[in-house]
Amino acid sequence: MSIAIKVLKVRCPACDSEHIIQVTPEVLREADQNPLGLTGLAFPHGDHVLVVYVDRLGGERGTRVFRLFQQPAARGFAEVRVPPSELQGLRNIGGFWVELGRLGVRVGTEPSASAVSLKAKKGATTLELDFNRDIGYQTARLWLEMLLDAFDTSYSSELRDYVNAVKALDLLLEEKPFEYARQVLWLLSNASTITIRLRMPEARLLREVRPSLFFERYDGGFVLKVLESSGSTVGELLSGALPQVLFSSAEAILALHRRGVIDLVVT
Repeated sequence: MSIAIKVLKVRCPACDSEHIIQVTPEVLREADQNPLGLTGLAFPHGDHVLVVYVDRLGGERGTRVFRLFQQPAARGFAEVRVPPSELQGLRNIGGFWVELGRLGVRVGTEPSASAVSLKAKKGATTLELDFNRDIGYQTARLWLEMLLDAFDTSYSSELRDYVNAVKALDLLLEEKPFEYARQVLWLLSNASTITIRLRMPEARLLREVRPSLFFERYDGGFVLKVLESSGSTVGELLSGALPQVLFSSAEAILALHRRGVIDLVVT
């Protein structure tokens, strides 16, 4: 059993109930591995969930509240069907189901006649992927677990975020798993909860200089779009993006964050 390094008291802004947070070494480790240096701790109660964000030093960095789609437990999960058109153009994924225990919702596609189907569970989240072809068990399993990790640590109540992450995974399945993809999949899974804030004069300088290596590595048009969208969420910037560019667009946002051009703020 982990020993708490720090204890925080937080009030839920929705109902004013008080919650005790024990900050353990595992919590700090999760925050340190997160691209934003934060981890979220969920406290379901009543008809809503309080999420408290803790940074890598154990400090509180804000809260969010979202409503459950329905009361959990005995009544099971509310089901949301994803239309077949959402998966058009995907080469490897023929269908999926994800059970989000924190939201009390099960979202996915109609059953498909797939060559291979894999399922995994972590925490309150269960993910099942149907593949159009034989990807190779080891590769498919590692990618499935990486996406499951992203979903299990996501606190987005916007189902579009989860669908987009599945779409982005479609192309990744043709590569060997790499660790950096974990951060990008996490960003996609939380896209509607993260707001972009421009840093001046860094953003202005990047717009004016437009370093060729950076603008060639990432889509220059999308980079400029990000630099003109302070106050927008990552989800808004990715709205309507084709499956083939979802991963690279999220990757560009993280690259701008690493360069100190933008801040990514959980809202």
